[in-house]
Amino acid sequence: MTTDTPTYTISERADLLGYVPYLLGFHPADSVVVLGLADRRIGVAARADLGQPRPETVRRLSRLLTAAGRGSAAITSVVLVGYGPDPAAADVTRSVANALDARGYHVREVLLHAGERYRCLQCDDCTPPGGAPFDPSSTAAAAIATYEGLVAQPDRATVERLVQPVGGLAAIAMAQAVGRAEQRLAALVHDAGRDDSGERAADERLVRAGAVAVEDALRVAEGGGRLDDDAAAWLTVLLLDLRCRDHAWQLTDTEPWQLDLWLDLTRRGEPALLAPIASLLAWCAWRSGNGVLAGAAVRRALLADPAYTLAHLLSEALDQAVPPGSVGPWPVS
Repeated sequence: MTTDTPTYTISERADLLGYVPYLLGFHPADSVVVLGLADRRIGVAARADLGQPRPETVRRLSRLLTAAGRGSAAITSVVLVGYGPDPAAADVTRSVANALDARGYHVREVLLHAGERYRCLQCDDCTPPGGAPFDPSSTAAAAIATYEGLVAQPDRATVERLVQPVGGLAAIAMAQAVGRAEQRLAALVHDAGRDDSGERAADERLVRAGAVAVEDALRVAEGGGRLDDDAAAWLTVLLLDLRCRDHAWQLTDTEPWQLDLWLDLTRRGEPALLAPIASLLAWCAWRSGNGVLAGAAVRRALLADPAYTLAHLLSEALDQAVPPGSVGPWPVS
């Protein structure tokens, strides 16, 4: 992920390690993590599985560092952190660090986090032989990240589960609500079609209904409320129209309550209606700096509609490590 978080100084290795899970959105395991620094500021954070072929890991991380460097400031140095049992994680992390160094990236630190300890992989005497004790929850960086509203899920699988569909009675109730919403939409279009203007009147009513539904949903979410099944189903049906989707897109940015709204609807949405909702969740998560959740949402959107353009645009932005801050606010109309 790229980072657009508040600025504060990290001066200790323990604080750096305590902050990494909040940069990624989850606590990594069996991973190699790279932090790209623009001067002394973290510009990008990315991870790869320890078991992934090393040439592939190096190519992917290099591509992300290069892409991040095209933003506001070039990446001038990197920090590598391995997560997993020594010696396997140590060997992979050293190898990736050496490969990035050979590609011209100045490697400032190479650390290994294993269990409740960490150690330096660049020298033998700057951390104890058995590693320095480490409790990520007690670091100042973790406390500051929590204060700023950043969340670190227990693991990556937990992030993926956040976007999984509801089941049981909740899913049945939502399916019934979608049926009612589709009948309501058909009636709206049919009634408008009786006017002299015919198709144009139906189209205008559809656009107007979509705008009202989007704005009502955002108003409820901003007030801390949750859409009932009928309101949620009506919105998801209308979001299939690109003009309605675009209206929601223009009104969605980085507010936590917006993230809650689109996450809730992604979990409750009917599979056939999911691509717009999950794409809006991905947009909000990406703009908020939560690349892992954005990626999970994009995958759900593309599962619903493999050709959905907005999901592909966001997938490309994530793959290329495009900084969220590189996209300005929508122009005021």
